[in-house]
Amino acid sequence: MSWRILAAAALAAGSAHAQETVPYEVQPGESLYVIAGRLLEDSRQWPEVARLNRLTRPFRLQPRQRLLLPAGLMKGAVAPARVEYVRGPVNADGAPLRIGELVGEGVALDVGAQGFVSLRLHDGSLLQLQANSRTKVLRLRDLPAAQRRNTLIELNQGRVDATVAPQSPGSRFQVKTPLATAGVRGTRFGVAVGAQAERTVADVIEGAVEVQALAREGGLPVAVQAGQGAVVRPGGPPLRKALLPAPGLPAEPLRVEANPGLLPLPTVPGAERYRVEVADDAAFTRVLWSAEAPLPLVLDGLLDGRYRLRARAMDGDGLLGAEGAGLLWVKTTPVPPLARAPLPGATVGPQGVAITCTEVQQAQGYLLQLAGNPRFEPLLQEQRGSGRCQFELPALPVGEVYWRVASLAPEGDGRLERGPFSDPGRFVVVPLPPAPQADAITVDGGQVHWQPLDGYRYRVQVATDTGFAALVQDQEVQAGSVTLAAPPRCAPYALRLQAIDAHGRRSPFSPPRLVHTDASVCSSDGSPVQQAGGERVQTAR
Repeated sequence: MSWRILAAAALAAGSAHAQETVPYEVQPGESLYVIAGRLLEDSRQWPEVARLNRLTRPFRLQPRQRLLLPAGLMKGAVAPARVEYVRGPVNADGAPLRIGELVGEGVALDVGAQGFVSLRLHDGSLLQLQANSRTKVLRLRDLPAAQRRNTLIELNQGRVDATVAPQSPGSRFQVKTPLATAGVRGTRFGVAVGAQAERTVADVIEGAVEVQALAREGGLPVAVQAGQGAVVRPGGPPLRKALLPAPGLPAEPLRVEANPGLLPLPTVPGAERYRVEVADDAAFTRVLWSAEAPLPLVLDGLLDGRYRLRARAMDGDGLLGAEGAGLLWVKTTPVPPLARAPLPGATVGPQGVAITCTEVQQAQGYLLQLAGNPRFEPLLQEQRGSGRCQFELPALPVGEVYWRVASLAPEGDGRLERGPFSDPGRFVVVPLPPAPQADAITVDGGQVHWQPLDGYRYRVQVATDTGFAALVQDQEVQAGSVTLAAPPRCAPYALRLQAIDAHGRRSPFSPPRLVHTDASVCSSDGSPVQQAGGERVQTAR
């Protein structure tokens, strides 16, 4: 009875395909035993052929008689898979797996916590096992007589992703878990099993997959189309649901400028975790880095360069969503310069400021960005400079200003590209003190008065001309008055004031105010008229 058990097990792998058959024409002298021995896996399976064809007299076959042979039991040649890429700890039957090796039927594959492996099947299909996965290759058969293929992968833990080449009619490509099977004929799909086998999930990116729960006798397979997934729990049927949308990756590459560094991945509503893969080839055969975790994701271990990236959101059932594909640019060099001036938190006036930083070897220029917030969105200004790391900024708006600088160095094609930005610097732009008004200045004899503002000191300038080229007094005072120290003269002096705040910022000078320092009678040449004793002739005030 062992052949009956074997036949039943082969057909039970997917009851939806239990009647898949291959036509056969009996040759002279052949019996069911001979046919089974030549074409099926075991000659003792001939009763299954009799049952399938409802033969009441199975020992009397006629030449050219038409029979149907069970496709699932047909003998085929083992077509081993080839290892195209391995990352991290991956073992085949306990031995480390290496690129280029062949994996045949019955091989158990264990993928470690940081592991990943890509297997290329005989028909061109690509099978990828993710970290923390335990699988067994049950069937890798090419059936030339039936012009079919038979592939069966057992997944006990973790996740397998398959890009299945188009299959000929009657071929099987199945992934079997403790709870369900998923079968296809040409598609991109994935199957995952929880660590405690508490659920099986299947998601479809392209094509369609049939998912069938193993524990439900007579349960029909559920067709899962692209953009859908299925969740199977113990004792329950496959529950079909829509996948979460793909993360909205931008057209330009995502940049990571530190190692390790945060991956700027867009969020997806309803997502609990995210899965990201980074590869150096368009087919994602060589996945150099992958992660599955809540945001934020930290990328590490990749050299500077440009890569392919694909990302998916995961819902509360562990079902991965639609796939978003984009580009990644890891750019950690050239290093940024160090800030010299202004000092952190410095207060400057709106008339402008000089920003200086250290020089970086191999840098051919520097890029400066200014913004009103530490996110640098939007930018207030952006400047490129060559030579020394020094920027003279024009008038700036009042308020907080954040700045950062990156070094510029040539890429392989000669274009200057920036490296990472420096940590943001911050200074505060405050308005200049208000200029004193000329009409608010009063002169009383040798005293000049004005209304001072709290916290300000004042600069007083007195000159013989309104251009203040010939100064006779230049003095700073705290109070709102000053004594004129200019020598007496018949012509008026020009006087102006400048306010200075506690940070040393200076207002514009007030308009010139003409003041007289003497009440003497003056001659036509402007000199004082003197009495016989030498005293000046005074006028009435």
